[in-house]
Amino acid sequence: MNVDHRFTQTQKRYAADDLETMSEARHYQAHVFGLVRPYIGSHVLEVGCGIGTMTTQLLDHAQRVVCIEPNLNCATRAREALAGYDRVTIRIAHLEESPRAELQQQKFDTVVCVNVLEHIEDDVRALALFKDVVAGAAGHVLIFVPAIQALYSQHDAALGHYRRYSKRTLRDAFAAAGLDVVAMRYTNPIGLLGWMYNLYISGNTEPTSSQVRLFDRLVAPWALPVERLIPPPMGLSLFAVGRARVSTA
Repeated sequence: MNVDHRFTQTQKRYAADDLETMSEARHYQAHVFGLVRPYIGSHVLEVGCGIGTMTTQLLDHAQRVVCIEPNLNCATRAREALAGYDRVTIRIAHLEESPRAELQQQKFDTVVCVNVLEHIEDDVRALALFKDVVAGAAGHVLIFVPAIQALYSQHDAALGHYRRYSKRTLRDAFAAAGLDVVAMRYTNPIGLLGWMYNLYISGNTEPTSSQVRLFDRLVAPWALPVERLIPPPMGLSLFAVGRARVSTA
């Protein structure tokens, strides 16, 4: 049975377990990081760090990473995973609770937001905050979200998603927030088949461990490198890079 978690997602006890399942997808995680890697600066704000899967990779390249994570269960696991790093700070808070002026003072040059924007009801407001955070450093806002609104279902609501995105809707949200699009592309077209299988056949809200392992061992090693050479016309996810719009006045 699907339960709408859009308004209770930060209290969802098993959110960290879901992320543990996805962390098993080594090839997929490396692929996602490969998309964001060219735009990572030295001072990074990671919005929604989950259990720290992306954070450990960011710390291999950035001098400092500040994480905002509202789910206590996830943040606790992230702190355990990142206990050996002294260049990371984890704040247990909602994005809306983080003062804009304080974040701006920290002079971040990169905002990383992977599979999080779809969980925020007012996504334009969040993007506008990201724009202000990196504007002084002429930095980048890196967004990774689920794609194809036509696939939005009770499964998405159960995951805490308010929406899925197309290039047009994400571009419109960027524009409304004062962000110029530097790059945008769909990714993981094969994953669409798995999502549709769960949506229309199995009824699973989350990918199972066996599905994740099967995809990562048999599909990801060849499918993901191919799409780096031939960008797909659609995919399960959408990746975009934004930069604060420069005023011409």
